[in-house]
Amino acid sequence: MNLKLAATSPFHKECDEVIWNALKNNKKEALAVIYYRFFNVLLQRGLQITGDRELVKDCIHDLFLEIWETKMNLATPLSVKAYLTVSIQRKIVRKLKKIRSQQTEMDWLPMAFVSSREDQIITEQLMNDQQCEVIRAINSLTRRQKEVIKLKFYANLSYEEISGMMKISTDSIYNLVSKAIMNLQTGLAKKAEPSVLYSPGIK
Repeated sequence: MNLKLAATSPFHKECDEVIWNALKNNKKEALAVIYYRFFNVLLQRGLQITGDRELVKDCIHDLFLEIWETKMNLATPLSVKAYLTVSIQRKIVRKLKKIRSQQTEMDWLPMAFVSSREDQIITEQLMNDQQCEVIRAINSLTRRQKEVIKLKFYANLSYEEISGMMKISTDSIYNLVSKAIMNLQTGLAKKAEPSVLYSPGIK
């Protein structure tokens, strides 16, 4: 976006709704004004979902490109700020889901995790010579437990970010991670137990 175009635009002192309607009428400087008026708001909201600043910036750019390309079909929202905020949230979440969907189980198993006690437990289990057993243990988790483990330990999202993406409370995310780790430990511990083979001398 052209900062000079936004600064010299006759729209920069107008209310959001007037600028939005000008945008719909093919006024490119109106788009520039909206972009610079809300860029920081959208950036901060995006960083609450993911710490990847470049990904957030790319999503903001894509959002405004889509707005310009579809301007003739856009309605005038009751709140331009609310419309843009909801739109960027959806776009970032879709982008993160697409990134995650491109990863296989084996892609994220060897990753180095954040250094918390829970993370260390998972790291020790994933980095040993029993990756096949780990995969089996992971596959035995519930769908939500697998999802939260991937978000926490592969995507390296915070509990608050995962809460926002999965639309459940932060406490529920803590519980899911805790139960998933316990299930992994239990499954791997059982796998590690030596089996006692039958022999005539053992009753």
